[in-house]
Amino acid sequence: MIDKLKTWLLVLLVGLSLVQTYYLSYSSPKFDPLVQQDYVKTDPIGTQAKLEDLLFADQVILHMGNQVHTVLYPNTAAYNQVLDSVKQRTLSGFRKTTVSALNMNLDEVRGKQQGIELTFRDGVPINILQRIMQLKGDLPPDNDIITRIWIIAREAKDEVRTILFTDTASTVYEVQKADISAKDIERLMVVEGTVPYKVDGDYYLPTKPVAFPSYKFSYTQFTGDQLKRTFFVDPAITRNLSEWDGTEIYTDAKRGLQLKNDQHWLIYSDPVAPADSKIDVQENLISAVQFVNQHGGWNGQYGVQKVPQRLLPVNQAFIFRQYYGSLPIINQRSENIGFIKMVLQKGIVSSYERSTIIPDSQGVTSKEVPLSYGEVLDAKLNQYPKKNAVISVFPGYRPIVGEQKMELVPAWTVELRDGTYEFLE
Repeated sequence: MIDKLKTWLLVLLVGLSLVQTYYLSYSSPKFDPLVQQDYVKTDPIGTQAKLEDLLFADQVILHMGNQVHTVLYPNTAAYNQVLDSVKQRTLSGFRKTTVSALNMNLDEVRGKQQGIELTFRDGVPINILQRIMQLKGDLPPDNDIITRIWIIAREAKDEVRTILFTDTASTVYEVQKADISAKDIERLMVVEGTVPYKVDGDYYLPTKPVAFPSYKFSYTQFTGDQLKRTFFVDPAITRNLSEWDGTEIYTDAKRGLQLKNDQHWLIYSDPVAPADSKIDVQENLISAVQFVNQHGGWNGQYGVQKVPQRLLPVNQAFIFRQYYGSLPIINQRSENIGFIKMVLQKGIVSSYERSTIIPDSQGVTSKEVPLSYGEVLDAKLNQYPKKNAVISVFPGYRPIVGEQKMELVPAWTVELRDGTYEFLE
């Protein structure tokens, strides 16, 4: 009896083995696709932004008549009030002309007539400016770079003239139709807490006391592991090298990432093959914003500072300037802080440079710091050895970076013709 059971059990096992062999031999294997996001999980570091968040005037200037002016800075109540009002107005019909053909003395108009002037330090292409302003109808086909918008109330008439100045000194656009009146401009002249400024060439200097807060705060930094997971598709095949000066280099044989730890700075590069097709500045700018969103985030407020000239070749460089409160953080000469620099080609980032510092929003301390004004500021500017090379004077933050702390000190800043910055004090 036991022998029969053993025989039947053996027959059953052999049968099951034959069935399993059949399925292994003649059935097709089923593969589950490997989802990229499941393979490499990118750490969500940094804050996100839209292009519109990075487009704003660096200064709003109110021309009040009788040689009185005032300058309003970002993130202040008066600045927001005036800028929001202008952004809600519709401008249409852009007539290309020259400064001489306007038949008006701009210096005289600036001193005598009320007006609002928005300045964009290095200019914004007009089709990109349309993203934050009500520019209607056909835009100029040349897509000129707009450096300032001046809305002027015409003397003794309830009319206005709106002029868009470009980065070409002689080229301007006069707006044919704008739904803003001289009464609207007059109402916007009444803002509280403003400081009078005088005109000195192409820039404005205060004639009464002016002060800005200085800030002290701690900071953290991006880690090598965070950045490796952010920049490389497969961190497992990424190699790491260390240089004698403390620089860390990561590469996957195509892309490269340098961490200059002594400078709190990173440089990412991804070689891109040349493209012959037409370059779209707006397309590249949108791609640049999206790339930062995905690779470190903004970690504070930034503004579009520099876009490439229209006739530059394929590789287009963009610079985003970091702001804290109302003022930009300024780097002198070769200092690496206060900006993000990117080079793109057909929407693909080939170079990306930025600080690894992440300001801590908790435990920030501040105090008001008075800046020079009036005759004292005039004397400092006159004594500045490079005065003939100065194209702009404005308040900015001088960064002082310590071991774990950072300080931002307000100071009068000069921009030179070669595009660099220095502090007057």
